[in-house]
Amino acid sequence: MNPSSSAAQTVAPDEQGDASVRNDGTNAQEVQAQGYGRKGRQKKAGTRIKLGNFNPNEDVLLVKSYAEIGDDPITNTGQKKDRFWERITERYNSERAGHPERSLRSLQSRFEIISKEVSKFASWHARVVRDNPSGMTDADKTTNPSAKFAGALKCNFQYLHCWEIMQHLPKWQDPSGTAAAAGADVGQETINLGDEDGNPTASAGMRPMGRDSAKAAKKKASASAGSSSSTEYATRMQDLSIERNALMQEEAVRKNERFQQLASINEKQLEDMRSHNQAMVECEREKTRIMREKHDMEKLKQDMDRQKEEKLEDERILHIDLDACTPAQRLYYEELQSEIIEKVALRRRKRQGHQP
Repeated sequence: MNPSSSAAQTVAPDEQGDASVRNDGTNAQEVQAQGYGRKGRQKKAGTRIKLGNFNPNEDVLLVKSYAEIGDDPITNTGQKKDRFWERITERYNSERAGHPERSLRSLQSRFEIISKEVSKFASWHARVVRDNPSGMTDADKTTNPSAKFAGALKCNFQYLHCWEIMQHLPKWQDPSGTAAAAGADVGQETINLGDEDGNPTASAGMRPMGRDSAKAAKKKASASAGSSSSTEYATRMQDLSIERNALMQEEAVRKNERFQQLASINEKQLEDMRSHNQAMVECEREKTRIMREKHDMEKLKQDMDRQKEEKLEDERILHIDLDACTPAQRLYYEELQSEIIEKVALRRRKRQGHQP
């Protein structure tokens, strides 16, 4: 039975504590923080978006990310725990599709729960495989451990979708030996297979197996799991690494093409701007020339009008009959007529002086 993203998981009374840890460990960093004042009034210290529980698809993606990062030949050597989980978080969120984004703490807490439950199931599975009763099928290798798990822990094993992947990882292939002890870094318990009641008990430091026992356990594990699975898994991981490198190269080529397109677009825009500015300068020059010519023509017209008015006034003065004027008017007009005659004579001499 798989847990859904919305429905609560059904557990036995003695598993309530484990279930509460499971829910808190999954979404502890996403719950709304609240406090209370002196008078019992509720006050909010800050609100955060509460994400839903993990669904089976998210569990599978988390386990796959753990397996790929843990067995990556490029990054696995010498990587620290913090960096290891940072890589798992990056891989998970990059491939989560429509699922919500999860934080490092949320993924680590969820994997602790999965690893703990899978380690318990792996112990029952190893016991059933070692007993190997006659007539047992491959389906029985899953249903029998599930039944023993449910009978011992009073709840069904809910992570078969994760077990399908984790059973091929060395860490969960031999729970009775070092593989089960390797899960101690995430807080999981080991199962005491010597207890006939099948109740899980925390192992308080087993005695290391001797050389012969280790060889025998390794031989049984190899016989049950088969060496072909490790080779196939390593080949698959190598293929994934090659595909990832190819995708990175394709992405680099696409980025280079986009950069060149942007560069050509910017160059064309710059050239258009230069042409526009040049056209504006030419337009301003033409406008200035036209305004200057217009001003010169207006000034010439004003000069011609002024000369015409002056000529008409001179002709009027010259046509005045001095005998009909009073003595004072006669003196005034005689002086004006003399100035006009002198001006005309001066103008004539200037024209004659310019002639060759």
